[in-house]
Amino acid sequence: MRTFICLLCLISPYSVVNAAPLANLLQSTEVRWVAYSPSRLDPRQDIHHEQLSTAQLQADLRQLSDAFNGLILYAWHPMVTPRLLWLAEQEGFKAVLLGVWQPRSAAELDGVITLSEQYRDKLAVGIVVGNEGINFGRYEFEDLLFAEDYLRQRLSENVLLTTSEPLVGYQDARLLGYGDFLAPNIHPAIDRDQLAPGPAADWARGEALKLAERSGKSVLVKETGLPRGGRADYNPEVQAAFWQHYTEKGLSQKAGDGVALFNVAFEAYDLPWKAEASGLPIEAWWGLLSQTRVTTPAFRVWQQLGEP
Repeated sequence: MRTFICLLCLISPYSVVNAAPLANLLQSTEVRWVAYSPSRLDPRQDIHHEQLSTAQLQADLRQLSDAFNGLILYAWHPMVTPRLLWLAEQEGFKAVLLGVWQPRSAAELDGVITLSEQYRDKLAVGIVVGNEGINFGRYEFEDLLFAEDYLRQRLSENVLLTTSEPLVGYQDARLLGYGDFLAPNIHPAIDRDQLAPGPAADWARGEALKLAERSGKSVLVKETGLPRGGRADYNPEVQAAFWQHYTEKGLSQKAGDGVALFNVAFEAYDLPWKAEASGLPIEAWWGLLSQTRVTTPAFRVWQQLGEP
């Protein structure tokens, strides 16, 4: 059985968390997370990972640390992810959810295993196995089972696992049962795109509460929000209004035996390459900061919540 140690024993908001397993943090709002992809990285060509400078990564994390102390990553890459974990510790982050983009990849699985073990006494570390890959046909549920078995045989027991799919995917009971907690992507901009910011935030929170009640687990809403461009009615004020309404109702809420956590911001930086890859203009505009690290009203909503 895992030993849960009270978060109140932490000396400061930026102290090392070897005494605070991720299981504790997924029952509280001690960590304020942000979904992060490097601002200057277009991952579609592998050479870009090698060319991405450590100084650029550090500048990203230093800017984010003004409002956040947890990172959610999407993939492991040998040229980027080890540097990110090293920098995250230096910049005062408490927790990282490592990402596995392709659960079929033993190289990615081995990579996150190595980092999980390396940083287990320095950061609270968990693993998100895949992101919307079932929805988009990049892998199958059986690949998630393979990855889970591969990881659990090699990891310390206090490393928690999950996967992430759009809301519709959780109609499949197998996803409700997968892993130690849920990390859904609940997007009103896609599923309820006529809603104003306040109702959109309420809808996203309500769907997370339903998942928490159905599963009896912690539900960390990994992606939600409204973009601030890409459509005539999306702008910085609309984006900020969503986050203001979303956070002011509380960053966690019980639902049956589960709890829904609303302490994740999506996403750190604007990523123009995503619009090019998807053909959807809004995909370039989810950032709380521009690609050149200029803050937006939405970022300031998170800053105003106080020091994480």
